[in-house]
Amino acid sequence: MRLAWLLFITVILCSPATAGERSIWIDADPACGLGQTDDVDDCWAIIAAVRSTNLRIVGLSTVFGNTDVERATATTHTLLRSIRQHEPEHDVPPVTKGASRPIRKQKDVPSAVRKLAAALDDHRLTILALGPLTNIAILLRDYPELAARVDSIVAVAGQRPGQVFSVGSTPFLHLHDLNVRKDPDAFDTVLRSGIPLHLIPFEAAQQVVVTDRDLHTLKSYGTLDAWIASRSVPWLTFWEETFGAHGFHPFDALAVAYLLHPDQFTCRTTPAQIIRRHGLFVVRDTLEVAPSMASQSVVRYCSEVAMVIRESPHTLLAPDRTGSDNSSK
Repeated sequence: MRLAWLLFITVILCSPATAGERSIWIDADPACGLGQTDDVDDCWAIIAAVRSTNLRIVGLSTVFGNTDVERATATTHTLLRSIRQHEPEHDVPPVTKGASRPIRKQKDVPSAVRKLAAALDDHRLTILALGPLTNIAILLRDYPELAARVDSIVAVAGQRPGQVFSVGSTPFLHLHDLNVRKDPDAFDTVLRSGIPLHLIPFEAAQQVVVTDRDLHTLKSYGTLDAWIASRSVPWLTFWEETFGAHGFHPFDALAVAYLLHPDQFTCRTTPAQIIRRHGLFVVRDTLEVAPSMASQSVVRYCSEVAMVIRESPHTLLAPDRTGSDNSSK
C-alpha cells in the first residue's frame, strides 16, 4: 500500500497539469499516405507538436506498429520534409529509426534508443509515446539509471475490464488496443519502472470525430493543413466504408492536446496492469485499469474530453489555439 501511495503522489506531481513549457521526445509509428488502411493520426500529432510554442521537441524516433519501422521512418522523413518546406519557421529535429520487433525479440539496441539515452543525459524529458513502448522498454532494460531522467510518459493505450472498442454501425467489427497488443511486454516493463504513465485511451478518442467537413476546413487553412487533409481522405473513406462511421478518431493528436491542455481532459489516478490471456486459439494481452485492481502500478487514466475539442477536432492541428474556457472538470 505504501508503494502504491508513493506512486500516486509521483503521478500527481509529474502531471502535465503542473508543468509549463517542456522538452519532449516523440516516439511514433507514422503511416499517413501509405494506403487506405494506414492511419494518419501520428502525423496529425507530430504536426501539432511541431507547431506548439509550448513544446520543444528534442528528438523524434520511430517504432514498428501501424507499419514496419522502415516504412514508418520513411513516412516520417516525408512528413518532416513537408513541414520544413511549408512552415520553415518551425524547428524540426531529425528522425531516428527504432525497434523493428517486440522487446523479447529485439536483443540489440536500436540507434533511436541510444540517441534517446544521450538526450536524457542532457535533459529531463517527457516522452510522447504514440506507438508500442518498445524503444522505451529497451531504454529501461539497457540504461536503467536513466529512468529517473524521464519526467513522465504519455501513451495512447489502456482500457477498462471487459471494454470493447466498437466503431461505426457495424456490430461485429471492433478495434483492438493495437499499441499494447503489438508489445505487451514493453508496456509491462514501463508499468513496473515507476515512471509516471499517463494514458489517453480509446474511450477518450471515440468522443472526438474528424469528418469530411473537418478535412475541407483544414484544406482552407494553409498548405501543410491541406497536405495532411489530403492524406487523411483515404483513412476517412476506410472508416466510412468499412465501419459505417461518419468520421475517424484522431487518437494520437489527443495525446498532444493533453500535454498542452490537461484541463480539457477528465483523468483519474488508478491501478493498472497487463492482463495475460493465452488460450488454445487466442492470445490477447491487454492493459487494464480498475480502482479495485490489486496492482502496485498506477497510471493517470484520461477517459473524457471536453466539448471544446469535440466540437472542433480540426483545431488539434493548431493546439495552442485550443480554447480553455469550457474546461472539463
